[in-house]
Amino acid sequence: MPDMANPAGSITLEKHQIPSHGLIPNTAPHGLPFTVYRSAFPASTPPEVVEKTLKGNGWSPAWRYPMYKTSHFHSTTHEALVVIAGAAELLVGGDDNPDAASVTVRRGDAMFMPVGVAHRLVREVDGREFTMVGAYPDGAEQWDMCYGREGEDDVREKVKDVAGQTVSDPVLGGALGDGA
Repeated sequence: MPDMANPAGSITLEKHQIPSHGLIPNTAPHGLPFTVYRSAFPASTPPEVVEKTLKGNGWSPAWRYPMYKTSHFHSTTHEALVVIAGAAELLVGGDDNPDAASVTVRRGDAMFMPVGVAHRLVREVDGREFTMVGAYPDGAEQWDMCYGREGEDDVREKVKDVAGQTVSDPVLGGALGDGA
């Protein structure tokens, strides 16, 4: 039974830079890419082991749930997501954004969702219930829900403040980036 993520050599990283769109900051204010870790965990890995790995890398697991079907982002914290059941197509970057990324993730894949990057569930793809573990950096401010709507005027500054802080890689450990 595995007790941590797959060895780094067996994980494939997909990095996406997504420009701002409308009132959604995406990666433009900070340059931290939305990252998919393909095969971060063997598909048979129990959720408790995923959560233990995240904790060991400085992230606090907070929930087990699918992803919301409405595009949203967080202005107060980064987010780590690990698929623990099913598979799904996700839209990252906001609706109607010509530079958005459409990705399909499966059990065992993980994601680093930088602060300010919009994301939503498009559809489940294999007929099984899609579920993830969601986690946030230890000591991070409580996550908020933003939608890129009028009235969310202070979002860009919050995003820049969070992105400038060093954060550990949720899957591989070590420093992920310092916002530069």
